[in-house]
Amino acid sequence: MLLPMCVADLQAAMFIHQPVPHLADCIVTISVHYFNSGRTVVFSSSFNDENITRLGTESIVDLENEVIERLNLVARWPITVFRSTGDVKQNKLYSSDNADDKHLSYILVVRCKEGKWEEACENVRGKVMEMKASAAWNSRGKFLVVVWHCVADGLQNGLKDLLESLWFFKVFNVVILHPSTSRTVEIYTRFPYNLAPARCGQFSNVVQLDTWVQIQDTGFFLRNTTLYTQTIPRDLRGCILKASAIKFHPYVICDDNGAVEGGIDVQVLRTVSEKLNASLELRIPPGNERKGRRLSNGTWTGLKGDLMYDKADVIIGCLLINSDYHMMFDDTNVYHTDRFTWIVARATPYPRWLSMSRVFTPVSWVLLFVSVLIFGFVMKCLPTSKHSESENNWNISKCILTVWAAFLGAGVPEMPRGNTLRVLFVSWVVYSLAMNTIYQAFFTSFEVDPGLNHQIDTFEELLDTSVVFAFSSPLDPFFADDILKRLKPRIRCEPTSCLEYVATVYNATTFIGRVLVGYYREALMKKEHRHQVHPFGQDSFQLHAVLILQKGSPFLLLFNDVITRIVEAGLVDYWKEAIIEERRMKAGVLALESLKDSYVELNILHLQGAFIFLFIGFAFSFIGFLAELFFGKMLRSAIKHGE
Repeated sequence: MLLPMCVADLQAAMFIHQPVPHLADCIVTISVHYFNSGRTVVFSSSFNDENITRLGTESIVDLENEVIERLNLVARWPITVFRSTGDVKQNKLYSSDNADDKHLSYILVVRCKEGKWEEACENVRGKVMEMKASAAWNSRGKFLVVVWHCVADGLQNGLKDLLESLWFFKVFNVVILHPSTSRTVEIYTRFPYNLAPARCGQFSNVVQLDTWVQIQDTGFFLRNTTLYTQTIPRDLRGCILKASAIKFHPYVICDDNGAVEGGIDVQVLRTVSEKLNASLELRIPPGNERKGRRLSNGTWTGLKGDLMYDKADVIIGCLLINSDYHMMFDDTNVYHTDRFTWIVARATPYPRWLSMSRVFTPVSWVLLFVSVLIFGFVMKCLPTSKHSESENNWNISKCILTVWAAFLGAGVPEMPRGNTLRVLFVSWVVYSLAMNTIYQAFFTSFEVDPGLNHQIDTFEELLDTSVVFAFSSPLDPFFADDILKRLKPRIRCEPTSCLEYVATVYNATTFIGRVLVGYYREALMKKEHRHQVHPFGQDSFQLHAVLILQKGSPFLLLFNDVITRIVEAGLVDYWKEAIIEERRMKAGVLALESLKDSYVELNILHLQGAFIFLFIGFAFSFIGFLAELFFGKMLRSAIKHGE
């Protein structure tokens, strides 16, 4: 009975009194060689303020003080010391105000209570859960884990359990230090993606990278190998990449059976998977939640639910950058930027019968007729002047009709006599020729294209008009609260439904991206009871589309590298234009444009304005004729009775 107890006490003593200086040398050396200068190093101790006082030895406290002191002496990084509080919600790690300042280096000291590896695994899980509450948490950083007071028996299984615990939190780039003797520290890691395609993503084995040896006051690595390598290689060797999408043309295009057949986002994702040598599995989750949301019971739906419950590695569907996505998930580099603007119904065209009168403004027409009257009076009065060289026997009506005939380009009953009157008349003919040329040119243009009434093209005009606002809820965060309050009455609908609503109802407007308008515009034109829509000339703002991955996804850096090359090559714009052009060809718009003649045959519909004025003239002539007959008869009757 006494022998096992003595052995247990001896093992416990060996665990507690492991040397500190050579382990601190190893930690600092690795930090200097592999941690990024100028970026925060998070040092996580294995003890909090309470259990330090109850600790039977100060060896771990000595290790912590020794490492922090040496790291400060190096003076290459800001250092944050993390002590566990046991409260995941309240424990916030220090982070810079810059949202892009992610922690890149972590040092975790974990302790095996009574030599048991289960205690170390539980300790690691608790630390990581608390550190994840920080906005600066970065699971893709470099992790240096120091295991302390752990038995050598079951080392492989213990290390495997410890790495699996980190694997659960998407911590992949990790190195574990295990002091094996008083002068050596063994260094372990694992390579999860160097596997056959059938075992992609599964934990494989623990590998010893190197050994730190301390001889007198000098420490060195036996193999001198690189400790932090690219654990997720660019060649995934056919590993399955699971993706979820929503049907959202032209970003995700589905056939009549609901199968994904193309789209801008699909093309980007397929290119990424090809470059990474991965097998792409694309699915559309069932239900009406589409992009998904968090329910009151804590569960997630739609695309976000697929990410949360590990049903997908990436989700697509023109997902825009916003703070919710950035905090809950990892978003890639921007691969597409869409310009958003307001869409309204195109203004109604002017009636064609107004073409004859629209050439001049009402004021111009009044001045024109007044000038005819004035010139007629001048022609009547000028020959009666004492300086005139000729006599004029024309009355005032004949003068005005002569001026009007010259203005219309018709003949006059008699040529004017006298040089003064001729000069005056020639100037009027020149003026009439210029006015007739202008009128005929604009009249022909208006007959071919009557033009549109005033088109609403600014947001201020839109607010002053009685319209119905229709746009989707995900766009709300991009508007100020005071602006949203003014956008009433409002209908919440999907972008395509909103666009179709605007193409149906004249007093409606929607807020949508120009790519979506370009894709659906021609299809809406061909439907019955639809009118054309008009995008505002100026954009309200630009929104950026990204791919969304699981938080801490190991694929993020690989995705960003390929997406950067895709954007620099201009492939996204090329795919977008090709998809829209194919859509227009199916709608028959491109064929119509290519065969369309530049000349327009004028028919009765085009010339309805001229015919309307002709019929008005016929009507006045007929009324005048009837009046002449009536008054002539009345005059003859009066003369007869007078005799």
